Amino acid sequence: MSYIVAGRLDDLPSDIRHHLGVFRHRVFVQRLHWEIPGVSHDATGEWDEFDGGATVHLAALSADEELCGCARLMPTTGPYLLRDVFQELARPDSLPSSPSIWEMSRFAGSGLPDHRTGSMSGMSLFPYAMALALSLGATRVIGVVSRSVARLYRRFGLDLLDIGVGTAPGCTNIVACSIDLAPTTFHKLQCDPVTLLNSITRVGQHQLLGPGMPAHSPPTEANAPSVRPHGDVPLAVCDNSTVHTQATVWTTGP
Repeated sequence: MSYIVAGRLDDLPSDIRHHLGVFRHRVFVQRLHWEIPGVSHDATGEWDEFDGGATVHLAALSADEELCGCARLMPTTGPYLLRDVFQELARPDSLPSSPSIWEMSRFAGSGLPDHRTGSMSGMSLFPYAMALALSLGATRVIGVVSRSVARLYRRFGLDLLDIGVGTAPGCTNIVACSIDLAPTTFHKLQCDPVTLLNSITRVGQHQLLGPGMPAHSPPTEANAPSVRPHGDVPLAVCDNSTVHTQATVWTTGP
C-alpha cells in the first residue's frame, strides 16, 4: 500500500473524491448488487446521506496510483447507520451518542498487500482505519457487519463484541458489533497506531484528539497524487455497512 488519504468529503482533492465514488459504485452496486436509494446501477458514483458532515473518508492508492480501497468513519454524535437505518438490530441502550465512539462502514479493499503475510488482503486497510479512529478521539468503533465478516475479524484474533439483539426480522445475516481500540487490539493486528497514522496523509482540518498522536500538515490539492479507479482484479471486501431497502438486505455474503 503506497498511499492513504483521509479527510472529510469536501476536503478531499476532487480527483480522489471522484474516483472514490466510482470505486464504491463498482464494488457495492455493480459487484455486490446493493440497492441504495437514489443510486442507479449505471450511475457514475455511489454516495449516501451519511457521507457529508463530520464523516471522515479513507482512500487507499496502489503503487501505480490506482484507487484500491476505502472506508469511512462517522462520529455517533451525528447521523450513523446503526441508529438511523438498522435500529432494529440494536438494544436501546446500545445506540451510543458519544465523541469517543465512532462507526465504520463502506470498508473494501482490492489487491492491497498485507505486511503480516506478504499476500494480498482486503483486511490490510483495517489497521489504518482503526489508527485514524483512535486519532479522532475514538476509544471504540461500532458497525453493522455480515456474519461472514464478523467471522473474518475474529479469525484475525480481534475481540469483536456483539452489541445488538442477535437476529432481527429481515436481518438474519447481519449483526451489530463493536471493537475497543485498546493497545491489545493493535498488538493483535501486529501494528503500532502512531506508525500507521504517520503513513496517512490527512487533508482538511478534522481535529486529532487521540493521545500521543502526531500532527500532520495537510497537503494541498495541487500536490495530492493523481488517481484512477482500480481495474477488474479479484476483490476482497470487508464492509461494515449493509444496505437496507424496503424488503431486501444486501450484505457481503455468508
